[in-house]
Amino acid sequence: MRLRAPEAGELPALQTLEAAARRRYTTWPDLAFVAARPPIARERLAVGTVWVAEHAGRTAGFILLQPQDDQLYIANISVMPEAGGRGVGGALLAQALSHARALGAEALTLTTFQAPPWNGPWFRRHGYTPMPEEHMGPALRATLERQIITVAPATREVLWRRVGDLLHLPTDP
Repeated sequence: MRLRAPEAGELPALQTLEAAARRRYTTWPDLAFVAARPPIARERLAVGTVWVAEHAGRTAGFILLQPQDDQLYIANISVMPEAGGRGVGGALLAQALSHARALGAEALTLTTFQAPPWNGPWFRRHGYTPMPEEHMGPALRATLERQIITVAPATREVLWRRVGDLLHLPTDP
């Protein structure tokens, strides 16, 4: 597996990858609407830190990170369906950890759906836990406010891992 920064002109391909990764939501009737959403905006990819994973010589996934409130927010992590279960997501999380440490961030944070196995349960297997509300800063709260406009708050959760606690991330099963 190779992790790298995106190449010039690669953002449209990452948008396509993210849309392909979201197709799995069609198997969850309550969340099927996620698969029909437009791809992640190029502007979001351009303003964050993106790491691309290559597996078997092909682009297999990416992670988008954004600084928020002295923490590093995982704004998106997408893996091509055919690369699932091969450690791509775990490698991207490990890269996020390394980047968070380099920045001196307090924690990695994210918002995700509670139910599908590739969302909340997957992150929890990688050591993420519910974030105590008192640690949520204004930028993360603003992110949540934007999300609840289109997504039922009861389906979501905020997870985190303190950078100092991240000594080992498991590989994907």
